[in-house]
Amino acid sequence: RNRSSRSRGQFSRIASSPDNNDIDPQSPKKPINIHVPIEKELSPDYTPPKFKKEEEETAFLTRTLLTNFMFHSLPDATLQKLVLAFEEVDLKKGDNVMKQGDTEIDYFYVIRSGSCSVEIDGKKLPDPYGTMTEGTILGELAMLYNNPRAATVLAKTNCKLYRVDRQSFRYFLDNQQPQEKENLMAELQTIDNVIDQIAGVKMRYSGDIIQQFRPNRSWLWRQWRGTVLQHSYKISLLNMVITAAISLAIRRRVDCNWGLCMAPDPSHVVINRMATFGKGWHYTMGLTTFILTFFLSQSYGMWRELYNAGRKIQGRLNDVGMLLATSADRDEEGRYTPAAEKVQDDVARASRLFHTFCWASFAKSFGVLLTPRGMSRMLSRGLMTQSEFITLQGADAKSAGAKHVCMEWMMHRALKGMKKGGGIEDDEAVKHVVLEELCALRGTYAGIGDILEGRMPLAYAHFVQILVDTFLVTAPVALYAEMGVWSVFSVGVITLFYSGLLSLAKIFLDPLGNDNFFNDSVNCDIGVFIRESNAGSTRWKDGISTLPV
Repeated sequence: RNRSSRSRGQFSRIASSPDNNDIDPQSPKKPINIHVPIEKELSPDYTPPKFKKEEEETAFLTRTLLTNFMFHSLPDATLQKLVLAFEEVDLKKGDNVMKQGDTEIDYFYVIRSGSCSVEIDGKKLPDPYGTMTEGTILGELAMLYNNPRAATVLAKTNCKLYRVDRQSFRYFLDNQQPQEKENLMAELQTIDNVIDQIAGVKMRYSGDIIQQFRPNRSWLWRQWRGTVLQHSYKISLLNMVITAAISLAIRRRVDCNWGLCMAPDPSHVVINRMATFGKGWHYTMGLTTFILTFFLSQSYGMWRELYNAGRKIQGRLNDVGMLLATSADRDEEGRYTPAAEKVQDDVARASRLFHTFCWASFAKSFGVLLTPRGMSRMLSRGLMTQSEFITLQGADAKSAGAKHVCMEWMMHRALKGMKKGGGIEDDEAVKHVVLEELCALRGTYAGIGDILEGRMPLAYAHFVQILVDTFLVTAPVALYAEMGVWSVFSVGVITLFYSGLLSLAKIFLDPLGNDNFFNDSVNCDIGVFIRESNAGSTRWKDGISTLPV
């Protein structure tokens, strides 16, 4: 397996057991109380504890810490001291590791063996985000940000964990430069915000891909956030102020023979000239309306095309999962054989990584997951294995692109499973359909990039913007001759709707929020796309895990 020089450098730091001299001989190597209170203040002469470790334990902790960018920059000597500061904890199934809302943040943990479940507000997160396994780091965020625990973590099986106390954590973190520490915390928070969206911890539209509406008239009138009104009211008020200023200037500088609330005298020389200008303005209204509505229609068509492509990707992934589940080998009792279960799990894991990296390559807000630190954080939170992380950090994988590599993992594992004894029925028809679905999947996700790149020519968008702006800027002069002071209200309404239609069209042209034009309306919640596909990656396997005999 090819690895980048950086990856080789990271893991070459995994040495034999650090110097165990001066280790407290009374250091426990047995089950201990997991919630021992500790002193929160770090004294100037504080020295981290040392717990004796076997060479294999040292290698495991060093490898785990090096794949987490929080500790990647620690000097070798400091890293060895941190490894020695971990103490072992044995938990039984059902034991509480940490509880949501706890402010007593005493430890952070590394899972050595077994698995833990994650719950938020009493509900278990969907897998893979709801299950933490070997190599996962738990609880460091609350300690880093000094925030209450964000989730409840329970031992799903009998577990062995390593833990470091708060004082030692602060001691080793304080070895970093203040600016480096600040940058680390900011980047880590950005990455975790993205992962939380994928996991369902944070949702934009209450779990929907786009903001939903109710057909009730009164409900629609009460809405503000995420509407075009929220986006266009400022320009409407500005144009109303300009219209009011024009009206006031005319009444002060022109001998007006009409009342304040009456229509201007059309025979007045100034009003007559404004009325002539207004006729030309009315001619442009039809042209502006037609071009703007057509532009909006084209923009919505692009938005809908991308939405449909996202749904097709989900459909292809579900098709592959269903084909493998229904073609899996079974024993006499109708249960999956171990090989059949493993090949489905491997394909499902690769499909989850593929779908995450697929959207991360298109949505700028998710792009941080494609960075080494983003992948490192995904590893720490149990979203990929160390082997997958190391492979994706290799030079060959980087040049190919993470989503393409994970796509190939899916295809390779499915084909391998279709050989005799691989866990999937060795049938040419099934193999052909699976390969056809995977190739169609490649074409579908590649098409998303084409949709985004060809969304709208600059010349077209530029022309529409100038046309609408010119129409709205001239509206105060054009309408005053007909309506007088009442043109203030009319200009506001016209500006609101024409500017709103143009803004809506441009919002449709940014379905992933890459332009940061308006993020509270029709931008898709990518986290929902990914969560739904993650659920589908195991749905078909679990659905017929046992067949009636």
